[in-house]
Amino acid sequence: MFLLLAATSGLVGAAEHEIGVPVFGSQKYTEYVPGDLPLVISSPHGGALKPDTVADRTYGVRAADANTQDLARRIAAEVKKATGKQTTLVISHLHRSKLDPNREIKEAAQGNSTAEKVWGEYHAFIEEALQATVKRHGIAFFIDLHGQNHPDIRVELGYLHDPNDYAKAVNELNSSEFIQTGSLALIKKLNPGLDYPSLLSGPESLGALLEKRGFPSTPSPRMPVPSVPYFKGGYTVATHVPSNPQVCGLQIEANRVRLRDTEEGRQRFAEALVNALEVYFPRFLKMGLDGKK
Repeated sequence: MFLLLAATSGLVGAAEHEIGVPVFGSQKYTEYVPGDLPLVISSPHGGALKPDTVADRTYGVRAADANTQDLARRIAAEVKKATGKQTTLVISHLHRSKLDPNREIKEAAQGNSTAEKVWGEYHAFIEEALQATVKRHGIAFFIDLHGQNHPDIRVELGYLHDPNDYAKAVNELNSSEFIQTGSLALIKKLNPGLDYPSLLSGPESLGALLEKRGFPSTPSPRMPVPSVPYFKGGYTVATHVPSNPQVCGLQIEANRVRLRDTEEGRQRFAEALVNALEVYFPRFLKMGLDGKK
């Protein structure tokens, strides 16, 4: 992957980009909106473009995550209302039947040269965004935004832990070895006295904050051990978060029913998530959502 990122670095790393002004990859299949906050959001599966020049993928999941691109932009808009600043966005405009950026390149592009190039640009944009955010703020909080339609209607928060991991004994969950397998190691480093299970599902966890704002979530105090099926976080979070000790974050899987299926639901969730992050950031990241310490 990093060879491909190097090959595309001239496209995304040649100069400082203007905050809020979109930068596009090849044929505008990927969009990067530079921001000035410690928050970076990617949207890999909400694209709608189905160009004939990119062959259809023949295996793997090929359905789009409906309305997730709109949800990402609504979250950014709410952040701007709250802080006056721009959230960094990285968005794939290709339909998932053409490219799945949240997979390793073989499954993602399935040998199509255009799709492979766009995959490389997408991940190069994410890497540039995270590096620029760390340079500006010292840390970066990364959200990879997805949608799911599981029978249990809830928001799934993926920290790279398997569902059965959450049921382990407290001493195992608090071990440095286990913490390093997840995507919140930076937060534990910033809060050395913090009980890691509390960060995952305690009363101040992101799941708890979302539930208080009307969105059932897991892990959370109500459901500390996610029921299956559960998305723990995929290729993008696993690739870009553990490799950088100054980056933390998660994969958010927004349910379709009662959230993504209506404009009102998407707007309510955008407002709830931003309100929750305004509490979460100062508590765990030692700065406001606006980046001020």
